[in-house]
Amino acid sequence: MAAPALLLAGVLAMKFGWKGNDDLGWGLALPLWTVAHLLYAVGYLAFGLVLCSLWSRARKAASGPLDRSGVGIVSVVGGAGLVAMLGQMVIDLVVGFRAPDRAGMSAISKSIHDIPGFGLFYGFVPALSFVAATLLIAFLAVHRRIPVWPAAVFAVGSFCIGTGATALMVGGGLALCAALPALAPHVESVNRATAAV
Repeated sequence: MAAPALLLAGVLAMKFGWKGNDDLGWGLALPLWTVAHLLYAVGYLAFGLVLCSLWSRARKAASGPLDRSGVGIVSVVGGAGLVAMLGQMVIDLVVGFRAPDRAGMSAISKSIHDIPGFGLFYGFVPALSFVAATLLIAFLAVHRRIPVWPAAVFAVGSFCIGTGATALMVGGGLALCAALPALAPHVESVNRATAAV
């Protein structure tokens, strides 16, 4: 529950606090930028635990070496995306602390983006964490280890977040807040016990 809630809080802080409020003084803008990115960072760390749990459960559900290899590859790709996203958060925080104002932030950010290799921390690579999670959840749903509805909700929510549009990102965050708790291992155990009865 913590992972989607923290990520949603970060989205709200960035989209409704930082963006569109260019008149905010730097004394308010910088703390807002910092808090939003810290929320993102902690949320993605929590999401890393989600990925580890999904990997473990999918590996147990695998029916053979091919399945296990696929689960392992998807999990590694997801981990790489997560590292890239956390790197992005660190870069953004450093840019914020080095900048004297918004204009200075843009200049510093551009100089960092011009460094070869730093583009990996932005764009498609960070999104691989959500892609991998979606694939692992779909795998568990196909193998009937989790219900189908939270898997579908998670997939739709991840797509919405990936669009970058404010309304869709908020909706996607809410979708993840509904889907991930329903995928928790203890919920799975309760569902199995209920089915057995």
